[in-house]
Amino acid sequence: MIVRPRPNQANPPSARQRILSLFIALFASNLSCFAAASARETPRQDATKLVIESPKPEYPDQARQRHQHGTGVFLLRTNIQSGRVTQVIVAQSTLYVLLDDAAVKALRQWRFKPGALIHTEITKPRLNPPISKEECLVLIPVTF
Repeated sequence: MIVRPRPNQANPPSARQRILSLFIALFASNLSCFAAASARETPRQDATKLVIESPKPEYPDQARQRHQHGTGVFLLRTNIQSGRVTQVIVAQSTLYVLLDDAAVKALRQWRFKPGALIHTEITKPRLNPPISKEECLVLIPVTF
């Protein structure tokens, strides 16, 4: 025998519907907290306007012959006073060693306007040695 609810009778929510409702409520709560936190955050500096020397990476011939291409993200550890890049960190690989190496080689030569970059406290990624008050990280995407 199949029991069907009457048209005017409300169906009680199933356990699955209650869990979904709870998940949506928690998500909305976390989203509003995130929006409030980001509203208090200071805007990030656009370091591309402060670049005084930025040689582009050369596309390696071997990578071209192998039809290798991709986009990587690199962090430039930069001395604020001199504007010189002291370290290049591969934050997201292009998935090809040849392309990553070409990007790192070019990005090491980048120079920024001395004293113009701003230090921002970071907790991730953990760097060794940790970033000092005299340094900053600049995020640069590279596409081959």
